[in-house]
Amino acid sequence: MDIDVFANAHSAQWHRLSLLSAQRHLSGREADELVALYRQGATHLSLLRSNAPDPALVSELSVILVKARARIASPHDLTWSTALAFVTRTMPAALYRVRWWSVVVSVACLLVMVVCGVWTAGHPDLLNSLMSPAEQRNVAEQAFASYYSEYPSASFAAAVWTNNAFIAALCIATGITGLWPAQVLFYNSLSVGVMGAVMHVHGADWVFWSLILPHGLLELSCVFVAGAAGMRLFWAWLVPGHRTRGQSLAEEGRTTIVVVVALTVALLVSGLIEGFVTGSALNPWLKIGIGVVMCAAFWVVTFVAGRRAVLAGVDPGLSEEEARSRVAVAG
Repeated sequence: MDIDVFANAHSAQWHRLSLLSAQRHLSGREADELVALYRQGATHLSLLRSNAPDPALVSELSVILVKARARIASPHDLTWSTALAFVTRTMPAALYRVRWWSVVVSVACLLVMVVCGVWTAGHPDLLNSLMSPAEQRNVAEQAFASYYSEYPSASFAAAVWTNNAFIAALCIATGITGLWPAQVLFYNSLSVGVMGAVMHVHGADWVFWSLILPHGLLELSCVFVAGAAGMRLFWAWLVPGHRTRGQSLAEEGRTTIVVVVALTVALLVSGLIEGFVTGSALNPWLKIGIGVVMCAAFWVVTFVAGRRAVLAGVDPGLSEEEARSRVAVAG
């Protein structure tokens, strides 16, 4: 096979295939042409690989075919209405699916925080074994407050957001183990409890609450939901119900992926609050009020908007095809 002659003979077809693959809207005739050119291109690629494996030409044609295949296989174009439906219906439905796990995990973690804080504050020897008195004074008098104003707001908000989003995603990704999310939540709760004890012992309660509540209410809510979603994934594998373990993990896995996206958005809001509000010169009560409103909005989306979406038939654990073909079963 003469590679130059072959390329010249079919380059117009490949160029046309590339143009159709990049075209946003296709008529019926153009769609048929795209499929036909894709089949021809696949044949050409096979011939090139077997008879004249020119690396540059094979690579070029492969890229064109990948784009064409993606265009053919795509079930629909992404539209603003699709994106809006995902944000307003699918994401709330996913959060609603894990709502009671989230509540139980939140209550358990808050209980650990309170018990740890009260116990540590009431036992000075224990507190001193965790942090020296000099370190405690430094934290209470300077370090805790300066943490929120030490860096530029934008970079601080970005760093906080990416770190918290990574932790939330990791909690969910490792949820199948059933242990790692619980461990992360437990040690995070202990850390908050100990810090609260340090601030209380040194008379800096108001500094602690005025700086932790503006962003912490929403941030901790997201961490609790992430841990709950991860542990729910483990439970779906352990107790699949009427589904097979594979089906159970597939459905709950899709739900948890949507939860990750929802929490990433919520943690972005939390990061912005922490970066631009927590350490600002605004009235402390106003800052706390912002935190309360954002946290309340998160739980309203979870319980109210999520319930409406689920009642409307939205199931983030099923693909559109599976949802259409699903058969109800007893129990």
